[in-house]
Amino acid sequence: MPTDAPTAVLAVFCMTLLVISAAFVLAVPDGVSLTTVASAMTPAVFFAAGLIAWRRRPHNRVGMLLLLTGLAIWLTGLTLSSLPLLQTVGLAASTLPLALTLHLLLAFPTGRVRGRPSRFIVLTGYLISTVFELPLHLVGDTAPAVWASDTARTLAAVTGWAQMALGVSSMLGAAVLIARRALSLDVRERRQVEPMVWYRILCCLVIAVTGVAFRTTSEPVVLALLGTIQLLAVTGLPLVFLGGLLFGSFGRTGQVNEMMIRVGTSTPTAAELSQAVAAALGDPDAVVVYARSAGTGYVDEAGHDVPEPDTRTRVIFPARHDGRVVGGILHRPSLVADHAVLDVLAGIVAMAIDQQRLLAEQRSLVAGLQAREWELRSSRRRLLQAEDHERRRIARDLHDGAQQHLVALGLTSRLVSRTTTDPAAARAAGEVADGLVDLLAEFRALIAGIMPAPLVERGLLAAIDHLARRMPMPTRVVVRGMPERLPEDAESTLYFMVSEALTNVIKHASADAVDVTLEMVGTPEVPRVAVTVADDGAGGADLSGGTGLRGLADRVATLGGTLRVESTSGSGCSVRAEIPCG
Repeated sequence: MPTDAPTAVLAVFCMTLLVISAAFVLAVPDGVSLTTVASAMTPAVFFAAGLIAWRRRPHNRVGMLLLLTGLAIWLTGLTLSSLPLLQTVGLAASTLPLALTLHLLLAFPTGRVRGRPSRFIVLTGYLISTVFELPLHLVGDTAPAVWASDTARTLAAVTGWAQMALGVSSMLGAAVLIARRALSLDVRERRQVEPMVWYRILCCLVIAVTGVAFRTTSEPVVLALLGTIQLLAVTGLPLVFLGGLLFGSFGRTGQVNEMMIRVGTSTPTAAELSQAVAAALGDPDAVVVYARSAGTGYVDEAGHDVPEPDTRTRVIFPARHDGRVVGGILHRPSLVADHAVLDVLAGIVAMAIDQQRLLAEQRSLVAGLQAREWELRSSRRRLLQAEDHERRRIARDLHDGAQQHLVALGLTSRLVSRTTTDPAAARAAGEVADGLVDLLAEFRALIAGIMPAPLVERGLLAAIDHLARRMPMPTRVVVRGMPERLPEDAESTLYFMVSEALTNVIKHASADAVDVTLEMVGTPEVPRVAVTVADDGAGGADLSGGTGLRGLADRVATLGGTLRVESTSGSGCSVRAEIPCG
């Protein structure tokens, strides 16, 4: 099974702690005893079991509790250190492993303590190992000599007896609660959980009896024997719990719980769903199959037909949703002892299949909306290109046709005014020639409004430079990395944006200077051209202020670009357009 990064980091941390613990054991001046080695290596059992449980059951808290218990036991091993500070930490944590063990005993198999009595007992255990432990190190045998006194020692003795009494009561209470829960189960369930129940009760009794013995006897042989018994009972706890979590009825329940959590929080793929079902059933060949829409037969995740299985070796257990069969579980019947697990798994599989169906429908809907959006944008761009094409045609026809006729008429009128001998006719012809000059200027302005000649003939840079030279205030044009020509629709859109922005500057800004910047932005794979018109005028402009900028914003959006106006009263105005040009 692959290891994720957090689990790997935690495993390295645990290995580091074990190396430190081994160093403390080897440095013991009186030599290394079997009991010392066993006590120092006990955390390794908890660490290993905790890491495996956490990796296999990430939503179950037993793995975390096993790791914390191993850490607490490791802290008690600091008493082997030669440093006084570490020895003090080890002594202060001497009863913390028992509190965590009590927590483990009552939290198995989910890792969560259920019911007020259980919570009260667990809270009492932590109070015993913290609040009652502190006075023993302040005024007891391990306290500094300056604090030692008859009163202090009496207080320490009373605290020790109270700690023992509460600890034993908590362990006995935990044993009673575990037994009561087991008795509330039916016969079949009780038979499945009996090994777990008996070991937990035995562990509670062993800790309680050894706790009383530690307080009432001072025989070294007896104390060593009791310590070994308690150590074996506590050390066996992670192995028994790990076996219960991964195998047997608790293991199946854990797999089902993991599947329910996964399906509830995300939509597993077909392969992940089959893997989870195989793990939950203990059948590595179990797979999830899908019912045909016609209601006859099944297909696998790739859409291939699933042949009718030989019922002696493999069967399909149907999965129903809203009364209809949506899929099934293809498995070996000989490996499934309890069909209740199959019923639960089939319900989860049906829910997951329905989630996959809904997800597929959502993806299809999104894909359809994206296709429609692309079609709409493409059609708008085609309309824009057709409009620009028609503008260019009209401008060209006016320039090459009507404008030339006006020029010819003007020349003819001017010639008549100079060659006729009739003063009245000469004066009339001169007035016609002057009027045609004014008309020709208005006509050229009209053609420039439709599609200016510099834009058509020389491109965007030349057209914007032409606009800047006609401005009544200093206008600077800055170009950075621009190509010589752009697509026609992009050129015309950016030109009209600059023209509209410069017109607004003349009409409303009262500016002293204007900067027009053209540059390439984006990435080489997705290049974009950006044009910014910034002035130092009165400011206060926005896209809602008129139809000019709003229409340009729509035109820019048609090309997949953006138009942004930044303006504050008294601080000038900046109009920026970005358009893809790949």
